[in-house]
Amino acid sequence: MENMNIVYPPLVEQMYEFMHKKDKSLTKQDVYKKAIEINMIDQQGNPTQWALDKGYISEVPQSVENATPDADLNNIFSRMPKEAFKYLNEHDGYAIDNIELKKAILSALKDGSLSRVGRKNWLEVLAKINSRED
Repeated sequence: MENMNIVYPPLVEQMYEFMHKKDKSLTKQDVYKKAIEINMIDQQGNPTQWALDKGYISEVPQSVENATPDADLNNIFSRMPKEAFKYLNEHDGYAIDNIELKKAILSALKDGSLSRVGRKNWLEVLAKINSRED
């Protein structure tokens, strides 16, 4: 049989990237099957309502080419713990922990999940954070 290039859903690709770092013997097929088995995704690769309700998956990933500014913002913020957002008051709104924001930006930049425009914008935010630390 000739080699086939199977295209896996974005969630499977993300899970694989994360899990493969810890276990080099894993294949994308292994990850796909396990994700279905534990009810994280359905057979089409979409997150199950259970996984969304439990917060195991915070959003349905989009391809990087189709990402919007909101998707890039959600991508960054979903990587941050809830404690990183602190309500100050009615006038000032919320404050965001710079350390956690920096970690989230670096993580998204590293895994390549930001759109081209989002990457540029978040690199600028990162530069501002770094300049304030000096």
